[in-house]
Amino acid sequence: MAKLNKRQIIILAVAALAVLYAAYELLIASPAGKKAASVVDSANIDTLVSNLQKDLTKNIIAGTDVYIIAKAEAGWQKNPFWEKSAFKEWAAKDAPVSPSETRIVYSGYVDSGRRRLAVINGCEYREGEQLEMEGFFLKKIMPFHILVVNKNTGSEIEIPIQE
Repeated sequence: MAKLNKRQIIILAVAALAVLYAAYELLIASPAGKKAASVVDSANIDTLVSNLQKDLTKNIIAGTDVYIIAKAEAGWQKNPFWEKSAFKEWAAKDAPVSPSETRIVYSGYVDSGRRRLAVINGCEYREGEQLEMEGFFLKKIMPFHILVVNKNTGSEIEIPIQE
């Protein structure tokens, strides 16, 4: 057998230590750990359950929690995920009696950098577009209000956003 240099001896020593450690883990430490864990688990289950029961009865719901739960369970007044047709039906329920009292609801503002959009009565419009209602067009869009012009009378109406 050839004479081993210092580097080879160190590598063999480290490999032998790794093999000894693996044998210890597989044969001695692993079975003892499983046995101890099963004893601990069965002994502490009763105390764990009793401690959980004490903690649950100790933490009574506070006033703010009651308010949050009540709000979460309450029905929505206005669903933000409605389709256009459903929104129009909902808006029609509050519709004006005569055509002269046309109701315009400005409910959304989108600024994509290049263009601005306004959500009016559930539909998206750009500046200068004709509205669905006869005789009205959108003159200017701003984040908190829009300017609508009535073609028939020439009057400008400023409508604030309604969230």
